[in-house]
Amino acid sequence: MRRFKLLMIFFVVMLFMFYSLTVLSIAKDKEVIKVGAIFSLTGESAQQDITSMRAALVGEELLNAKGGIYGYPISIIVVNGESKPAVFATKALRLLESDLIVAGFGGNDIGVATAAGTVFQDAKTTFIDVMGTTPTIPLVGDYMFMSPAPDNDMGRAVAKYAYEKLGYDTMAIFKDVASAYGTKLTEYTIHFLKEFTGKKDPVPVVPTYNTGDTDYSAQITRLKPDIKKLGIQAIFLPSWPNDVPTIAKQLRELGIDIPLIGGDASDTKALHDIGGDAVEGMIFCTHFDVHQPGISDSVKEAAKVYRENYGEEMDASAAMGYDAFMIIAKALYDLIGEKGEEWWYAASLAEKRTAVKDAIASIDTGTWTTAPVTFTPEGWPTRGFVWKQVKGGERIYLDFQTYDDYTPEGTNVLPFK
Repeated sequence: MRRFKLLMIFFVVMLFMFYSLTVLSIAKDKEVIKVGAIFSLTGESAQQDITSMRAALVGEELLNAKGGIYGYPISIIVVNGESKPAVFATKALRLLESDLIVAGFGGNDIGVATAAGTVFQDAKTTFIDVMGTTPTIPLVGDYMFMSPAPDNDMGRAVAKYAYEKLGYDTMAIFKDVASAYGTKLTEYTIHFLKEFTGKKDPVPVVPTYNTGDTDYSAQITRLKPDIKKLGIQAIFLPSWPNDVPTIAKQLRELGIDIPLIGGDASDTKALHDIGGDAVEGMIFCTHFDVHQPGISDSVKEAAKVYRENYGEEMDASAAMGYDAFMIIAKALYDLIGEKGEEWWYAASLAEKRTAVKDAIASIDTGTWTTAPVTFTPEGWPTRGFVWKQVKGGERIYLDFQTYDDYTPEGTNVLPFK
């Protein structure tokens, strides 16, 4: 009987030890790190956002194939923002309160980006804007960052490149008064053209229109006689993806054949799909090309997988979606590497969210992103620009403009108040 009792005690002890070890093992299993992404899969922004989402998912796939973050798998939870600020805000709340994400990213203009970003800021959780370039976006708060360079940088880059590389000191700009992108990029380009050219009025004609207009004949008719009279050498189109080729076609149809320049929103399939021969030879300033200098092997691999999966090259929208996700991933890598896995396992969600923000604020992404990214205290990234040209219906790499090149010493880079 005594021997039986001893065996029973031994069995219970062993069972308890097995149970304890099993629970501990399960508790210490590599938990999935959840990151939220709000993209407009429907609505007017769907074309750009689907491209951004696809590239971010390529980043997720490749990162997990290499072991995730110190063995922790990472998962992007994608929700549809429907191109509506109110929906972005609602979906942000869901990601934060139901999906319990550590950080989020998404949006391609100031309206939707700040709608989501404000909710994230209130929850003290990082949100990275993917394609909105209005400089005031990160001023939502210290948890708000941008993936692309802001319009005050692009306006400066376009002005300097147009004047010094292309020899243009007098241009016309089509200004979209219904969008912050079109309005601000126009204003910054004019501001810096004055600074670089020394001319009082380097942009004597600024035709205006509203996003999505389809008939520009009145503006073009008024512009046409001014081309020769005022010595206008080129036309800048800081316009949305479908508007750029539509304006270009009507310019050519009405007999204006001077060079065209575009911004980053020109870097989509819509440019040649809609514009056809009218955009042949057009150049534009954008954020990425697989042939730009210094691109890392990991980015080349991502571009290759993206091309294989979707039958096209990564463009600006794709690159900024990829970068937004990889900025968060690199911050997690730095954070866990510094504080250790025991800290990550024991930390509360709120502690993790704050620590991710702090890691991003001091980050140097190096080879993790399409170009090395660091952030100013305001949340703006400092990065160079790619120039492309349409040749044979394709967007071909033309040149790379470093941040230092388009930002001469002493230049005031802060946005307008």
